[in-house]
Amino acid sequence: MYGVRSKNFANGMRSMPEANPETPASLPCDAPWRLLILSDIRFLREALADVLARDGTFAISGIAANLDEALALSRAVSPQVTLIDAALPDGLAAARSLGELGVQNPVVALALAETESDVIAWAEAGASGYVPRTTALNELVGFLQSIVRGEQMCSTRIAGGLLRWISSSSRAGNRPPAQPRLPALTAREEQIIRLLSNGLSNKEISRRLNIGLATTKSHVHNLLTKLELQRRGEVARWSRDNASSFLDSRALLRQ
Repeated sequence: MYGVRSKNFANGMRSMPEANPETPASLPCDAPWRLLILSDIRFLREALADVLARDGTFAISGIAANLDEALALSRAVSPQVTLIDAALPDGLAAARSLGELGVQNPVVALALAETESDVIAWAEAGASGYVPRTTALNELVGFLQSIVRGEQMCSTRIAGGLLRWISSSSRAGNRPPAQPRLPALTAREEQIIRLLSNGLSNKEISRRLNIGLATTKSHVHNLLTKLELQRRGEVARWSRDNASSFLDSRALLRQ
């Protein structure tokens, strides 16, 4: 299943039958590599730190429970790799924020559902690679080593989806942007778009807007239906693709 290698996951994700042995200059070359682990599940981040530290390939620079802790640790210890639990509610926002620090710090999504939409969303957020959720514990170190060296093992199905995405993105860049037909959104839906784009969970949105959880779920469901999207993770990309049109009409990104 994992016979296809893809180099530079976050920079085009071009797939090929076999990766070249050289290591990209932007990635660390010599082990042990300084690793930062980000997960809001305490036993998971501590267990991962214990397993990876005992292997000797990675030196654990820190473990973080949330984005603020991860940013502080990244500035303090300059990890060479950051492993983010893909189930983290603000995982995509964390990947983007850590990438904006401007340090050589490849981000790897841990236990990612291997679907085209999820893989592409993490790639767009700046991830250098991902570890599928089907990966066994004794395979984890090998997966991380490959990713750090600039290689990504993925299924042929995902490789095909990534090639289609690259092709579609390339064609879109070579033609004048089409004016999207934008749906009419309520003021509340505009707020929820911004919060979903920042990676907030339904509970966090409820607290931020001071509304009930059931009300938030209803708004999110109605919003996805109106935008013709299947997953909440697709909202951030939709927002970026249509931001300029909404800014012109003051219907989106209103502060």
